[in-house]
Amino acid sequence: MRYEDRIVEEVQSLNDIVEVISGYIPLRRAGKSFKAVCPFHQEKTPSFIVNAERQIFHCFGCGEGGDVYSFLMKYENLTFPEALRQLAERVHVTLPEKSAGKEENSIAGKLFEINEAASQYYRKNFENKETGRTAREYMQKRGFDLAALEEAGVGYALSDWRGLYDHLTRRGFPEELMLKSGIILRAAQGNCYDLLRGRVIFPIRNAQGKTVAFGGRIMTDELPKYINSPETEIFRKRREFYGLNIAKRFIPADNPSIFVVEGYLDQIRLALGGFRNSVATLGTALTEDHVRVLKRYVSEAVLVYDGDKAGEAASLRGLEIFLQEGLLVKLLSLPQGKDPDQLIREEGAEAFRKLAANAQDIFDFKLASLLKKYNKKDSLGLLRITGEFLDTFAHIRNEVLLDQYINRLSMVLGVQAESIRRELDKLQAKLNRPEGKEQSAQPQSDKKEGGAENDEFILLSVLFSDPALIDKVQEELSAEDFSDPGARQVFSLLAELNRTGRKVTLTAVLDRGDDERLKSRLRESSFFDMDEISRLKAVDDCIRSMRQKKIKKNLNDLQLKIREAESRGRGEQVLEYMKEYQALMARMK
Repeated sequence: MRYEDRIVEEVQSLNDIVEVISGYIPLRRAGKSFKAVCPFHQEKTPSFIVNAERQIFHCFGCGEGGDVYSFLMKYENLTFPEALRQLAERVHVTLPEKSAGKEENSIAGKLFEINEAASQYYRKNFENKETGRTAREYMQKRGFDLAALEEAGVGYALSDWRGLYDHLTRRGFPEELMLKSGIILRAAQGNCYDLLRGRVIFPIRNAQGKTVAFGGRIMTDELPKYINSPETEIFRKRREFYGLNIAKRFIPADNPSIFVVEGYLDQIRLALGGFRNSVATLGTALTEDHVRVLKRYVSEAVLVYDGDKAGEAASLRGLEIFLQEGLLVKLLSLPQGKDPDQLIREEGAEAFRKLAANAQDIFDFKLASLLKKYNKKDSLGLLRITGEFLDTFAHIRNEVLLDQYINRLSMVLGVQAESIRRELDKLQAKLNRPEGKEQSAQPQSDKKEGGAENDEFILLSVLFSDPALIDKVQEELSAEDFSDPGARQVFSLLAELNRTGRKVTLTAVLDRGDDERLKSRLRESSFFDMDEISRLKAVDDCIRSMRQKKIKKNLNDLQLKIREAESRGRGEQVLEYMKEYQALMARMK
């Protein structure tokens, strides 16, 4: 069964949508609303709007929108029960126990089940005295404690082609679902087989601790060294970190920070060495989504990269993402040719601790890197150093930090700070200049500028803003006066909520519908901002407009009837229709 509406509404009322969304993406006030670059599609100009008064969001670029539950479900890839539980925990509300519901019956819920079954299968293989011996010996030779591996859920995939497939089949999972999970593949000949074979398995768990994917490491010199299961309905590489479900419990309260490394073994090694607040990326470059996830837990991230040129280049590419999202970041560069696993294994945790204490901030790290490449005393070198720093400065949103960095660069290079500021202004002006058509998704909603139904949606928007006006409108109009079927349905729902004394909110109505076009139009209309006098005028204008349009439609219908009656020689019927026509014309004045 579902949770009672009362509980859902209570949790929603305690979670301000602006506070929740700002924990994921930076919001900027725009009048009474808030604006941001949409996290759900690529765009340069912000079209993602959050309405604090109505507790909804809407992107005018891609059409995504909804309430605080909708945002969390879309952004975190959660089911509704998961989003409800997460928001309830956020405001310390204890939810009542309930029986299995929509989550367990959804595709996402089934994928979680199949991944958990696979995780247990891999783990039992690893623990088995015979089948797991090779994997255990391999990990122990690398200095890993079996207890630490148990906490991480490390497992082993047999070399058999269909070991996991047969196990899942015995558990009753349908083949179609196995294929959707990505851990079972289908050959060209039609036979199914396991993706991961003969590898140490690292279960990838989301922040809630649910297994969403797997990584597998070969124990020989064969390539590829690592294979990850593909993206699915419950797994997006650009948002997930390995180990976050545990690391979030060990974030220092006095200095909320986290170490970010590149590999599974590096993360486990750090945790084993006492650095429990550590996570690993999943073989992919850091993305804006990664940084937004970290912002929920920490105020500073320490990027740990291998001490080689590739690692340094990766660090520099990752810097601007942190600056753009407003999260403080430091860089920890390891000795040449070593990764965190090697360093701690060979030199101990204290060696890493000393390096962490001397982690460089963005400015120092980038300056040291650029001074190795260019000569600051050479005019060309000076221009290149300045140019690369300007690219970084353009992403900094904190004016105090930006001012400090400009002054420091001025002192190092021996140039006037004002000169750097002027060049930065030029660059920012260039970046903000429109360059043709925005490459963003087209609006999904059916916007009808001046269209026949715009007044109907404006009227509905006013009624959501001021439900006290519903009685006034019902005295003048009925649901049948709405020409748009969706608008007609919404007005009927508003009337029902008003009649039964229930609270009238946009989200209450949106939750009852499945028409995405209608939902999008309602959200867009809801962003009209009116004072009380304007609302009253808008109601009168909309009622007048809708009446006139209905009269025009009736007039057109009568014209057709008059012509038909004339053609059939029915004079009396023509006169009757003419009287109706004249009466309607009088109402138009």
